[in-house]
Amino acid sequence: MHRQSERKERLGEGLLLAAVLGLALLLVLGSGWNRLLRVETVAPVHSVAVEELRRAEMVNLNSAAAEELATLPGIGGVLAGRIVGYREEHGAFASVEALKNVPGIGEGKLSAIRALVFVD
Repeated sequence: MHRQSERKERLGEGLLLAAVLGLALLLVLGSGWNRLLRVETVAPVHSVAVEELRRAEMVNLNSAAAEELATLPGIGGVLAGRIVGYREEHGAFASVEALKNVPGIGEGKLSAIRALVFVD
């Protein structure tokens, strides 16, 4: 009998706590505090193809300034300047592989940035 009374007491405490929390929630939602809790969804302005998103994050070897090229891993200011200089002297890069013609860029550096650059 003692266990039943303990269970009833715990159940009563749980119900009381649930009631108090429920009232508190009603007060918060009814008092204007719900502005702090509001979650809104925004419809996308337009859809973009995955390839377009990928290109937006990539660097175009034929139009990027030295500052942009210098953000690539392993490409500092000096090497970025060489890339721009090579492009100015020889014309646009025909492929990403042609980047190996720039002094200081070997297969290792090219492998590190290959997924981050493209040519147009």
